[in-house]
Amino acid sequence: MSDRDDHDNIAARIDNLEQRIKMLRIRFEQYFAGVEKRAPLRERDAIKKEILLLNQRKIMQTKLRYKFQNLSSMFHIYLGMWERIQREIDEGRYYRHRSHSSVDSESKSRNEVERIHSEYQRIAEKSGDNVPSREQLELFLAQQRLKIEEKYGKVRCQFSVSSENGKPKIKVNIKR
Repeated sequence: MSDRDDHDNIAARIDNLEQRIKMLRIRFEQYFAGVEKRAPLRERDAIKKEILLLNQRKIMQTKLRYKFQNLSSMFHIYLGMWERIQREIDEGRYYRHRSHSSVDSESKSRNEVERIHSEYQRIAEKSGDNVPSREQLELFLAQQRLKIEEKYGKVRCQFSVSSENGKPKIKVNIKR
């Protein structure tokens, strides 16, 4: 197999993995909302296995390696969130949000990422700093939310961008 064939094969596997993770996230949201009766554990385990297999491959192309690392990180963030929610369900501490749909919360999250990205971009252009992609920013915010939840429990947090010494800084406001 040539390097090009190997590159195309890995690229296709990573693209497929991205779609499978998106579908799995939707299936878990449906499960937690009570639409699905069982958690999609087989799909979750199959994705874990695929990530392990890809992790054993030496991905030479920087772009593919970076995309895979982002997907892997995002998947592990989701795993932690799903395990926490399942634990809350098992302990009787999880309450389904009936007033908001997951589509509304996803839309709000997407709007927040867009807002923060444009604010960051505006400040970074003045200082000449690099601007992370929306996907990088979304991953960063998800990781920060997870850390905040682990430290403070279930709290609302709102992110903002400020300029410190001409450089963009992301700040968080925690509301209890």
